[in-house]
Amino acid sequence: MKVLIVLAAIAAVFYLIGCIRFGGKLRFDADGFFLWVLAGPAKIQILPAAPKKPKPEKPEKEKKPKKEKKPKPEKPKKAPKPKPEGQPGTLERLLSLLPTVLEAVGKLVHKIRIDDIDLKLIWGGSDAASIAIGYGRANAALGMLWPQLENAFVIKKSNIDIDMEYGRTSPGVEIAAAFTITIGQVVSLAVWYGIKLLIQWIRSGKPAA
Repeated sequence: MKVLIVLAAIAAVFYLIGCIRFGGKLRFDADGFFLWVLAGPAKIQILPAAPKKPKPEKPEKEKKPKKEKKPKPEKPKKAPKPKPEGQPGTLERLLSLLPTVLEAVGKLVHKIRIDDIDLKLIWGGSDAASIAIGYGRANAALGMLWPQLENAFVIKKSNIDIDMEYGRTSPGVEIAAAFTITIGQVVSLAVWYGIKLLIQWIRSGKPAA
C-alpha cells in the first residue's frame, strides 16, 4: 500500500511539473524591441541586455618563462575504412530525416499558445484620401493574415486596433505578445520524435538490398 502511495505521489509531482508553462514575451514599439523569458511566475529580460558591471582590475603577475615543449612524433594516420557497397552516406541519411524533423517542428508550433497579443497599427498620410486608402489596405491585409495566425497557434486573448493619424509620414506598429507551452508537451514531443528519428537513422544506415 505504501508503495502505491509513493508511486502516486511521484506521478502527481511529474504531472504538476509537466503542467508548468514556459515561453517568452515580446514588445515592439517606438522605444525599441524588448524580449523576456517566462518560466512559471518568473520573468527574465533578455533584450535589451542589462549592462555588465566592470570588473576591478587585478594587478599583473610576473609571467614565468614558458618551458619549451619537445615536439611529439606524429602518429601515422589510419586509412579510412572502405564504405560497404550500397550503404548510404551521412549526408544522404541526414536528408532522409528532414521530413520527420519538419513534422516535429510543425507539431511544436501548433502546441504553442499565444496567451495575450496586442497589435496596434497607426496609418498616416498627407491628406485624408491617402489615409483612407492606406487604412482600407491595412484592414484587408490584416483580414487575410489573422486567420492564418489563428490556424497556426492557439490564441487565448487578442486585441487588434488600426488607427489613423493625420500628418504622419510613415506607418507605426506597436505589438506586445506573450506565448507559452507546457513542459509536458515539449517532453512528450521530444520523446516521441526522438525515438522515431533514432529508428529512422538506424534503418537508413543499412546497405540497400
